[in-house]
Amino acid sequence: MSKPRYSWWGYVKAIIRRYAPDQEQELHGVSLLENNAVRKAVSETKSMQDGEERLKFIRLVFWAKTHTLEGAAMAVNCSDRTARRWHTDFIKCVARNYGLLDD
Repeated sequence: MSKPRYSWWGYVKAIIRRYAPDQEQELHGVSLLENNAVRKAVSETKSMQDGEERLKFIRLVFWAKTHTLEGAAMAVNCSDRTARRWHTDFIKCVARNYGLLDD
């Protein structure tokens, strides 16, 4: 069975990359909505049992941009499959918070 293709996938990844976790910015309009979607996803992820590891993984891949998925998986000591799942879960969480996914 094939995976569904989402037309918004690249857009949501760009939203996550633009998010600055350590900066407070004056945002308006769409930028504010995008920022709030990522901030809420970070908060939801943090409250998970393995939330700190997930956020470290997301930080390495999206914000520090120092690791590939495989490299970040090695850095947080998880399998490639788990890393791909965390990556997908976070992107879908942001999409849901932004209103692009109805799960």
